[in-house]
Amino acid sequence: MIFLSGSIAFGFPGVMTSYWQDQFHVGNAETGLIITCMLFALAASMFFSGRVHAAKGLRICMLLGTALYLISYVVLLLATSIYMVYIWGFLANLGSSFLYGPSLTAGQQEYPEKKGVISGILNLCFGISGAVMAPVFQYVLVTKGAATLYYLIMLLFLVAGTGSVWLVGPERRDQMNGRKGSEMDLSVTQALKTKEFWLIWFTWVCMGAAGISMVSLSKTYALVMGASGVVLLTAFNLANGISRIFAGILTDWVGAGLTGGAAFALAGAGYLLLPHMHTIPTACLCAILVGIGFGTLFTITGPLASGLFGLKNFGMIFGLIFTAYGLVGGIAGPALSGLILERTGQNYGIVFSYLGILSVLAMILIIRIKKR
Repeated sequence: MIFLSGSIAFGFPGVMTSYWQDQFHVGNAETGLIITCMLFALAASMFFSGRVHAAKGLRICMLLGTALYLISYVVLLLATSIYMVYIWGFLANLGSSFLYGPSLTAGQQEYPEKKGVISGILNLCFGISGAVMAPVFQYVLVTKGAATLYYLIMLLFLVAGTGSVWLVGPERRDQMNGRKGSEMDLSVTQALKTKEFWLIWFTWVCMGAAGISMVSLSKTYALVMGASGVVLLTAFNLANGISRIFAGILTDWVGAGLTGGAAFALAGAGYLLLPHMHTIPTACLCAILVGIGFGTLFTITGPLASGLFGLKNFGMIFGLIFTAYGLVGGIAGPALSGLILERTGQNYGIVFSYLGILSVLAMILIIRIKKR
């Protein structure tokens, strides 16, 4: 389920962007808002999904997530304007919120001594899926059409959702409630009063906005360079996925601050260098650097937040951290990037420089976080 959810978040919009632009006669500014709507959904629902997981368990969350994804693709099948695509994006990421957050929470609670590795494994599945599935989505779209692609994705979610619910099985009450509490466990209110929470929150604003923007920009920029539409997206998603397992291991060894700081610096370098690259291999290298930063952001946040605030209320606190990504990152990233492109006559140099600066700001923020 995490694999499929990641493929929709990181692969599907990039593949479909140029198709939707042609179908609905819109530009980069309008399609940039698709990912903004997806991120708004995460901001609106991640805290709620954390509460549902704590009260009802992972199986109920998986059922809700599957149902929301299926409904979203029914909307997409009926879409007659870009506004219905916005509704699809919102509903799809509502589904994602019931899969990603609760699964990460369950993993942190089940393996408290290996939080970095467990987060790395789960995030590897989440991040690499876009690289694996984007070429598949592209092939089906070109050879069979959009409707067939939508039906295929619905079938995959139906099969995976049914199988995952059966595999998970019933959870014990102590798992659902974050196991036993300790003096390290902060309430949601207590966490919101700490400097560390807001440093993590603003890190997500900056690196979240910079990272997710590559999903919507990569295909159109590759076409400008005269390359296959998914080549940069695939390079980005491969790095986004594979880097996560290494980021998890490094987090257990040297800490989240050093791991994140190094990765975000690489992402900043990738964006700042990208407009000066004139060959596809060098452009792919820059996309890989951005993917490393984005994948690391997801991986280190779980172990960092659970270490700072405890496991008991982790799901809800993690959901509040995601509001930075959804509410502010969606506007500061894809929406603003698309608007800048429209206003500057498709000047990718300005956009990539802006996103590179955001990555550097994220590096500064993450290295300031100290253990409680």
